Order: sequence, then C-alpha cells, then structure tokens
Amino acid sequence: METQNRLQEQRLRISRDLHDNIGAQLTFIISSLDNLKYGFKEMETKLKDRLTGISSFTSQTIYELRDTIWAMNKDSISLEDLKTRITNFMDQAKASTQGITFNFNLDQDLAADHSFKALVGMNLYRIIQESVNNSLKYADPNTINLDFKKTAAGFELQIADNGKGFNESEIEAGNGLSNMRKRAKELQGSLQINSEAGQGTTVILSIPEQ
Repeated sequence: METQNRLQEQRLRISRDLHDNIGAQLTFIISSLDNLKYGFKEMETKLKDRLTGISSFTSQTIYELRDTIWAMNKDSISLEDLKTRITNFMDQAKASTQGITFNFNLDQDLAADHSFKALVGMNLYRIIQESVNNSLKYADPNTINLDFKKTAAGFELQIADNGKGFNESEIEAGNGLSNMRKRAKELQGSLQINSEAGQGTTVILSIPEQ
C-alpha cells in the first residue's frame, strides 16, 4: 500500500509539472508566434504560413498533453470517460472541417461503467485520434463512422471512412500507422487496415478482454 501511495503521489507530481511547466511554455510559444505574425505586417506569405503551421502544431501538442495528463491522473478509465473524451475530440474535428459527418456508435452490450486500465484507455483513444486524423488529412471523406462493440473474445473497434482509400503496399508507412500497430501490440491485440483506391478505408482493432 505504501508503494502504491508513493507511485500515485509521483504520478500526480509529474502530471502537475507537465501541466504547469510544459503547458505554460507551449502556450507562451503560441502567443509569441501570433505576436510575430501581427507585428510584421509586410511578412512574406510563405513565412507567415510557416509560422501559422508551427502555431497549429503547438496547439495540437497542448491538446495531446492534456490527454496524457487526463490518463495519468486515473488508475482506470471507464467506458463513459472514454466516450466523453472521444466525443469531445470528434466535436473539435468537426469544428475544424466542413461537410464531414461523424458517427459514434457504442454496442448496447457494453456497460457504461466498464473500466479499462488507464494505459489501455489511452491507447484506444490514441488509435482513434490517429485514424481520424489520417482520414481528415489524406482521404477527403464526407463521412467517418466509429463503432465500438463487445465480441466473444473481447472488444472490437472500427473506424471507417468513405474517402479516397489507398493501397497500403504502394504508400510509405509513416509514424502514424507504425504507432497504431505498436499500440495494438501493447493491447495484445491486432490491427487490420482494409482499403482500396476509391473505396474508403476501415481500420479494425481487435483486443482481448481488458
């Protein structure tokens, strides 16, 4: 019990440090970049676009930092917690895009109070984030469907879009796909990507009972 208490105290201390120090520094960077853009009205368009890109990247880093702190402060993450976090993420994605419909469906066999270990919940959330971001960045879809259901062996998560699709053998695998596969492995599960040019993409994550 003493060891658990010390670990909990250390975890809370790290999360506070991340929030107070790293979060504040990232916010300062964004403010400085915005001041640069408005302070030099004759700035070249290319440089201004570059600063805007860095500012956007930093803002995204803050969101991800908050997600990490959220997970660190918990021993477990309930399905209801996860649902709320996913819904907020999809609302943010919807606000930054136009003409895209997001659908999030939970199997009725799933109990809202079912809890995952914090690391499991975080990996599920990150896989969803990466998959949706890939769809928005590359697929040009007008619909993204997310389905989470109970199976005889455990759980299955599907993220499907009706975008351009791709042939996985013809693209260079980036860090995004690689990280999704690593997270699936950490969950002792499997990640399958079904896609064809012009036919959309479906990401299927299957994990054992957690």
